[in-house]
Amino acid sequence: MTTSSTSPPDPPPPSSNDSTTAKIIQHNKPESVLASTTLAKTLTISDQHATILLTSPPPPVTTTSSAEEANKGKESDAIIPKETRSILKLTLVPFHKTALAFVPKDNSTNPASTDADAAKKESDEKKMGDEKKEKEHSDNVVKFLSQFDFKMTSESGAEYSFHEAFLKTDNEEEDDYAPKTKRYKATVFTTDTKEGEDSIGEGNATSPPTAAPAKWSSFKVELISPASDRQVARAMPSPGLSMITETPALYQSITKPFVEGIVSSGSLSWLENVVEGRKEKERLLHDAPDWILNIDTKWRTHPDAFATPRSEWYQHESTVDLYCLGIIKSKNVASLRDLRADHLPTLRDMLEVGPKVIQSIYGIAKDQLRVFVHYQPQFYHFHVHFTRLENDVGCQVEKAHLLADIIQNLELDSEYYAKRTLVYKLSLKDKLYKIMSVACVKDDEKKEEAEKEEAKDVVEDAKTETSG
Repeated sequence: MTTSSTSPPDPPPPSSNDSTTAKIIQHNKPESVLASTTLAKTLTISDQHATILLTSPPPPVTTTSSAEEANKGKESDAIIPKETRSILKLTLVPFHKTALAFVPKDNSTNPASTDADAAKKESDEKKMGDEKKEKEHSDNVVKFLSQFDFKMTSESGAEYSFHEAFLKTDNEEEDDYAPKTKRYKATVFTTDTKEGEDSIGEGNATSPPTAAPAKWSSFKVELISPASDRQVARAMPSPGLSMITETPALYQSITKPFVEGIVSSGSLSWLENVVEGRKEKERLLHDAPDWILNIDTKWRTHPDAFATPRSEWYQHESTVDLYCLGIIKSKNVASLRDLRADHLPTLRDMLEVGPKVIQSIYGIAKDQLRVFVHYQPQFYHFHVHFTRLENDVGCQVEKAHLLADIIQNLELDSEYYAKRTLVYKLSLKDKLYKIMSVACVKDDEKKEEAEKEEAKDVVEDAKTETSG
């Protein structure tokens, strides 16, 4: 996909002015989000993970106007959002899957009715049936999740927060979210369990357990609230993928304005909190002058950073899933495209020191680590991934670039990544892909018009030669 057309970047969010300030209450507690949820939908699910989209009415908004405007009775110009969407990412055990799985819509096609009224009635009935299934699924998800207490383990100071979920006990006493070893009351909606039944124990061989010991029932939760359109789009099941051939010209005309729009919108404030040490201090492994090394949130099996002493992290069984993140402190490098020879000292330090820190804390040797960079990245502030070789998440050839190769390329040419054509994949739902697609269509239309004009010129020249 190649084009020279331009496209405006994402507009920044609306800002408040001196006379009117809209204060939107942001939730960082799953209980608060669930209490206001009007629709819950499981987007993706496996035996280990689930991603759930929660939709709520507009959050409470309070506006403060100047006394003069108040006296004049002017209405506030505050922009009130239509709805709030939140994303829950859960690390589960298999028996939770039954409660959270979404029954897909019936997409079967019946023979077309010759009667238009009858066909419309069938279509309306099918739509109502689908809506009923969605509502039942939503109710089941909310009821299931409402059986848990949530203990916050970390938060970024923005829309991201992390929690541990524990089954509530039969008694109603405050337990400070501590897991219990007594009898549990949990309702899971299956064909073998009626709503409201008590289910005790581990279940049997023919049906999934509906309750379990605390260590099985607890799970980790990542909450994004409120979630932006881009975050929701990333969480949605992908409709397909496309390979992109990004020339330097395409980067300058399309990708760079797109990236600059995201960076300037202020959506990376959560990352600034992490880099500057205001948030997620418990996940910090190393703090260098130009970069930091953190435990990546994708390492969901990592021992609790608050409850487990670091001495017990060494050779911990969870290191098979090792995933750490090196983040540079400079705000001027959004992605691989921005790297120059000036950045080599920092990159070399990350490649040399990062594995040493990981080995000292986790006991994993350097030759067991994969150190790489994504393009396109998940967020536009340059960062480096450190994973164990057994963990192949995100290391596909159309996405990952080894840090050792990046360093060598910059040693050969400081402008290497400014000049190079980069090939990568994008989801068809990705906004960047959609912008590129529109630009390509326009480019193709211009090309077609140019070819038509050229054909006309050839015909005219032929006529002239014939008449001559």
